[in-house]
Amino acid sequence: MDTTNRFLTVRLGFLWRFSGVGPGCLLGLLSAVVLGASGAVDRLGVGPSLLIAAAVVPVVALPAPVSFWVRADSDGLTLSRALLRRRYHWHDITGLDMAFGEDLDSDAPRLTMRLRLTTTPAAGRGPLVGVLGLAPGHQLRGTEPRRLADLFTLLAAHGVPLAERDFADRVLAAHGLPPLAPGPDPIDGR
Repeated sequence: MDTTNRFLTVRLGFLWRFSGVGPGCLLGLLSAVVLGASGAVDRLGVGPSLLIAAAVVPVVALPAPVSFWVRADSDGLTLSRALLRRRYHWHDITGLDMAFGEDLDSDAPRLTMRLRLTTTPAAGRGPLVGVLGLAPGHQLRGTEPRRLADLFTLLAAHGVPLAERDFADRVLAAHGLPPLAPGPDPIDGR
């Protein structure tokens, strides 16, 4: 079976769970202003008007993570974040940067993943793939979704070097998958 043109999609919603909360709150506030300015609050009452404004938040926030995904084909990678799609050819992708750090607000450990491109050769400057919360000491929580393992496998299958291959191998092992084959160093390029 020829799979060279087959699309492979990995949904990344688990990395973007709360991405729709901000826009949802903003639209909820906007709907409250519109309801107040249009006189609907006088006709409906304050309680129903607040319920309408509050209902906007989950309507926007809950489906938002579905719009985050990566799709690979024989020509390249499409990265979709909040309905904005960017296409990158395989020859332009030089690696997946994986930077361990802490959240600025909570000091919780996290992993930030970005594509490294020929146009952004410096580490940590490429398009954001996602941010994953980790256990203390930058260890796996044990609840990492299979889709994270699928993402690492997908990129490695197309020759994209991973900056933290040992971390990727631990994620794969947690799902009973074999480790990634040895590949090029993402710092040195392909």
